[in-house]
Parts: sequence; C-alpha cells; structure tokens
Amino acid sequence: MRTSKHDLTRGSIPKALLRLAIPTFVSQLLQDLFNIVDMIFVGRLGPGALVAVAVSGNLLRLVSILAHGISTGTIILVSQFIGARKRRESEDIAMQSLMLNVVCALGIGVLGYPLAEFGLWLMGVEPEVIPLGVPYLRVMLLGGVVMFLSRTLTAIFRGAGDAMTPMVVLIFSSVVNIVLDPLLIFGIWGSPRLGVVGSAYATVIGRSLGVVVLLYLCFRGYSVISLRHVQRRPNFSLWGQIMRLGIFTSMQALLRHGSRVLFIRIVAVFGTNPVAAYAICMRLRSLVMHFGTAFSNATAPMVGQNIGANRIDRAEKSAHLGSVLAAAVVTFIGIFLFTIPQFFVGWFANDPAVIEIGNVYLRYLAATFAFMVVASVLGRALNGAGDTKSPMTITGLSQFGVGLILVVLLSQLIGLTGIWWGIAVSNVVQCLLIGYWFTRGNWKNQKRGVVSPIR
Repeated sequence: MRTSKHDLTRGSIPKALLRLAIPTFVSQLLQDLFNIVDMIFVGRLGPGALVAVAVSGNLLRLVSILAHGISTGTIILVSQFIGARKRRESEDIAMQSLMLNVVCALGIGVLGYPLAEFGLWLMGVEPEVIPLGVPYLRVMLLGGVVMFLSRTLTAIFRGAGDAMTPMVVLIFSSVVNIVLDPLLIFGIWGSPRLGVVGSAYATVIGRSLGVVVLLYLCFRGYSVISLRHVQRRPNFSLWGQIMRLGIFTSMQALLRHGSRVLFIRIVAVFGTNPVAAYAICMRLRSLVMHFGTAFSNATAPMVGQNIGANRIDRAEKSAHLGSVLAAAVVTFIGIFLFTIPQFFVGWFANDPAVIEIGNVYLRYLAATFAFMVVASVLGRALNGAGDTKSPMTITGLSQFGVGLILVVLLSQLIGLTGIWWGIAVSNVVQCLLIGYWFTRGNWKNQKRGVVSPIR
C-alpha cells in the first residue's frame, strides 16, 4: 500500500535522500560481507576452488550487466509513474519487467549451460580448475532467474520510494546463504558434501527465498507496488520501452568494465607488484564508492518521481543535494586515505614493494573520489529523468577517449606514475562533462514514455 513516507515529491529532500541512501549503503556492505564469508568457506577447499569461484564470478558479472539495464529501465518508469500518481501504469511496468527478466535469464541459462567450460577456458583457467568451476558456473547460470528477479524487485521497491524492505529481505537471504554454505560445502550435520558447487546452491537458495518474500509482498498487496490485479500476459511494447531505456545503461557498465580490464593489462606490463597494488587500491575504491552508489541510487527515484509529478525544480535540487552529500562523505574518507595510505594498503599486503606502489596510486584515487561520486550521482539523476544515452556516451569518451589514450601515452613517457595520472584525469574529465551536460538542462525536456496499461 502507498504511504506518505514513500512519496518523494514532497517533504524534506535531505531526509528523503537519506531514507533511500542509508538502506542502500547497508545492503551493499552486507553483500560485501556475504561475499567475504562465502570466499572464506570456499577457500578452505584449496586455491583451485578459490580460482574457480573468482573466475566464474567475473563471467557472471558480465551476465549481470543485462540485469542492470533492465532494472534501470524499470526504476525510471516505475518512479516516474508513481510521481505522476499513475499507480496502474507503474504496476503494469513492474509486472512486465518481471516477465522480461524471467525470459532473459532463462535464455542466458539455456545458452550458457553448455558453454560454461568454454567460458572458463577462454578466461585462461588452468585445466585442473575447470572441473571445479564448470558445475559452479552452471548452477549459477540456471539460477540466474532469481538473480535477475532479485535485482529488478529491488529496483521496483526503490522506484516506489521504499529502500528499507529490500534491505531487510537481503539480510534474511544472506543469513540463509551463510548458514547453508558450511552445510552444503562441507557436508556437516548430515548434509550432502558438495564442495565448490555447494556454494552455488547456497547462493541460489538464499536468493530464491528472498525473491519469494518480495513477490509475496507484491502479490498480496503488502508493498508500495501491488501486483494483485494486473494482467499477466506479455506486453512486448512495454518490454521494448524498458529495454530502450536500459540498453544504454548496460552498455555504460560494459564500457566501465572494459576500461578496467584494459587498464590492468597495461599495469601488468610493469610486473606483478604493480598489479597487486592496483587490485588492492581498486578494492579500497570499491568500498569508498559504496557511499557514492548509495546516493546515486537514491537520487534516481527522487528525480524520477519528481519528473513524473512535473516538479522539475525539486528534481534538480535533489540531484544537486545528492551530489553534495556524496562528495562530502567521500572527501572526508579520502582525507584519511590520502594522509595515511600505507595503513589501508597494509590491510591487504605485507610486501614493502606492493605497499609503496599502492601508497602512490591510492593518493591519486583519494584526490579524485569527490569527482567520481558527483559523476555517479548526476549520471543516475539523468537516468531518473529518462536520459540513459548521455551518461553512456560520456563514460565512453572519458574512459576511452581520454583515459585510455593518456594511460598509454603517459606510461610510455613517465612509467607507472603515468598510468595513475591518466586514470585520475579521466575521472575528473568524466565529472566535468556530466556536470556540464546536467547543467545544460536538456534532461528537463526529455521525452517521457507513454504507457498504455494492460486491462
């Protein structure tokens, strides 16, 4: 049921942003904790098991890019129709998005199942690791339906202004996952000893239960979005509308992933220690960027609902305030990382050479954290307004047109430091470009989609 606390078109903007951002941030930390615990259990099976899960995870992240696009298209349309007080349209979008997810995930699972071994081979996995990775990857691919549904259900709730419910359900599913891990991996208390694939089953079962809870809330009418009375036959026009919005977000994620792969290949030219330092700093970057991601994911539905309500001024204020709050938080954290980088790099390494290299790169990152989160928040604000193409284009220009070229040239001229300079400059350029585009205000006149509800 819809309540005033989920209405993002009125009331205090800071309170609304924090009400969305804090549960999102907690969810991200919990997901990180779950991943760490999962790897601890898998690690007890040996290094081969760790490699199998890690490499499979990289392949699964590529698959999740499609789910990310669908969820973005969903959150845009749901939030805009909620803001416009068009409940039926928002519910139709939610239902159609869930059906689209099922079809896409099943298609990927069916196609990916026989290609699992080839995919691991393509990633350069040692022959003895492939038998460990294939069953794990196949279970995760076949269980992709619940992974897709979980992401989109979260987007539906957030688009409607409710970030707390997905967080609570994530806690529940993560606890189930952590409990099942030792049972299914090691076969304790009479459970089957499944080894590496047991981790996959634990993940799929935990996520499945979370999806069941969220679907129950939707179909029983206990959530902001109710699916009790919507028709459940496919509407390909709505599928196309969701995909048209989401495809550019998927491409943007692919561009980011591709640029990082290329950067690490260039770093690898300088040896193992720089690669280790790069990986450590990227891990620290990921932790800090959780704050930026939390505010950017809060800003998208804020902008979307206010666009739907034709409150353009409030949408713009939400984006500006989200940027300021995110930048303030990461700048505060960045001061510590810039001042004592050896302390943080030392969490992950004890080799003096790795720590020394990491200290330098972490300072470059810390100096540009604010630029990164502002770009992230304003990019999601544009998404909320229905503009997904511009952030994708700017990401491509900054990461490849500026970043990659600078990294290649400067690494030849001044060595490893040139790589750090190139990455830092690309972060600043991306922020400036997306800030300029947002300030121009074209998004205020973005053509809105018109959805005909299914009767």
